[in-house]
Amino acid sequence: MTSKKNKLYPRVILLFWILFFVALLDRAETANPLKDQNFSGVAKVNGRQIVRTEFEKKLRYVKNVYRAKKDTLTPEKIIWLKTHTLNQMIRDELLIQEAKKLKVKLNREEYEKTLADMREDESPDSTQTYVKLQGMTVSEWENEVKNLLLIKKLIEQVVDSKVTVGEDELADYFENHPEEFLKGEEIRALHIMVETETEARKLLAQLKKKKGDFKELARLNSRGPEGARGGDLGYFEKGQMPEEFDSLFDLKKGALSEVIFTPHGYHIFKVVDKRPERKMKFPESKKNIFKKMVLERQGKAFKDWLLGIKNKADIKINYATLEQIN
Repeated sequence: MTSKKNKLYPRVILLFWILFFVALLDRAETANPLKDQNFSGVAKVNGRQIVRTEFEKKLRYVKNVYRAKKDTLTPEKIIWLKTHTLNQMIRDELLIQEAKKLKVKLNREEYEKTLADMREDESPDSTQTYVKLQGMTVSEWENEVKNLLLIKKLIEQVVDSKVTVGEDELADYFENHPEEFLKGEEIRALHIMVETETEARKLLAQLKKKKGDFKELARLNSRGPEGARGGDLGYFEKGQMPEEFDSLFDLKKGALSEVIFTPHGYHIFKVVDKRPERKMKFPESKKNIFKKMVLERQGKAFKDWLLGIKNKADIKINYATLEQIN
């Protein structure tokens, strides 16, 4: 059976790219001379026209995203929403054109699998409801997913693949940013979660009288996902778990907690190890440093690359038509 996490993964990836584009592309605007043109659409991007109906549909979607209600829209807000929407559509068109120019193609099996995975988590009815709320047909939604995957592949091939970080750069970062590698006190705890207070108190009494092994009782009784491995939560710092569990850091190694209530149920813990606050070592920090540096460099490389594409593009805006739309 496919886990919920696996079902959601394609959506998470698509959402990440949407947010990535909004964050980076908005900072990649250029001072292209955009002249008012006499044509029926809203804009032209290298000859490809963005028609009014296409723009109005996208604008409705953007208004929904920003919860912009008609009775609260000021003229300034309307101008911002239209500008933001048009910028997004121009950027998307430029990227799709660039993918075609560079002959970047989407693997059909990959595309169909992504659609299947997304639908697996939602019923056909809920998918249709969703796309109608966005002002799209199912076919238009599928095409949007296809374009987004194509853009993702384009950026991976043209930008991301050329970004590198050397071992010496990782070491330099570690040495020059010591404040980022301080690890707070950690504890390792075993956990049992049950539905009722009565059940929790019976188990706690057994444990206090040493009439049962914590790990075995966790395997038999706990409703937490870690129950199968004896309730072992591994190591965690204060703040990484619900605040109701912060009192565990006051317990000594080997101690049992009292019964703790949360909306999920009733909990019992046993602290099996404690680690004092410490400075992380370079080998355990390398992965996080690498991820941070790569993301920063990819972001800058992407911004510069997109600016180059926009500066070479022939972009025309029909301000007369744009002004008529609200």
